[in-house]
Amino acid sequence: MTFGPRTIAGGLVAIGLLLGRQVDPPQVAPLRYGDAVVLAVDFHVHSFPGDGSLAPWDLAAEARRRGLDAIALTNHNHRLQWIVMQALALHPDGALLIRGEELTSVGYHMAVAGTERNVDWRQAAAEAVARIHDEGGIAIAAHPAGKGTTGFDDRAIDLVDGVEVAHPLIYFFEDGRRDLARFYARAKARRPAIAAIGSTDFHNFAPVGFCRTFVFARERSVPAILDAVRRGATVACDASGITYGPDHLSAVVADACRAAAGAPAIAGTWTDSAGMWLVWFGLLALVLLGPRETIA
Repeated sequence: MTFGPRTIAGGLVAIGLLLGRQVDPPQVAPLRYGDAVVLAVDFHVHSFPGDGSLAPWDLAAEARRRGLDAIALTNHNHRLQWIVMQALALHPDGALLIRGEELTSVGYHMAVAGTERNVDWRQAAAEAVARIHDEGGIAIAAHPAGKGTTGFDDRAIDLVDGVEVAHPLIYFFEDGRRDLARFYARAKARRPAIAAIGSTDFHNFAPVGFCRTFVFARERSVPAILDAVRRGATVACDASGITYGPDHLSAVVADACRAAAGAPAIAGTWTDSAGMWLVWFGLLALVLLGPRETIA
């Protein structure tokens, strides 16, 4: 039996994925508040293949290293990363992965979590939120600043589940913090219990969990996380350790937010690094080698 270049490349991918699954996630005692477990979640993460630089299995491990319990994968108007994961029958260890998309339309962006199918972006924001709810998901106003707020009329704000108030743009643009705070205040005036959301909007640079959301969930599961957002049982946390949300919940996670802001990522192992590089070299080789040709 002979092994061609494509077989060897595929073997590298398989070995890399296996190595990346060898390390158990670090065990950290969860913070509790009454009957709720407090989970750290990033609801706005882009992945490869698509709009981000890391594949879902790498993001699950990276989120674990950053002290996150779950992340939502939210590529712009598509779910190619989920198609790849289903084709490879992958179930990554590490943080929980929540299916979603970033609904990208004229005048508004929404981080969508918990849906199985894409929602058409060619519709008004309120109609899009209604459709997201029909699909069993939640809709979060994504980085609502500048022209990105023009599509959010009062009807949309009355339906949306949460608002990103902690987002990297508060550090990168002079008016970022002001615009997000203004939109959050507008939403709270209409819906006092609307969920405060902290997200990274990770593509390539700012680390996953740079801004994050503390979710007061009934258990560590995707349905419980979505339910907590619907109930407004969340606190947003920015990279300076500042919290946004209900005062009584913010007091519970204030120390955890400050600690997350200053804590380095949990160190990885050689198997994590080796697995990642083997997967990338294998995938690169498969791309360069091109599709297999069949000669009749």
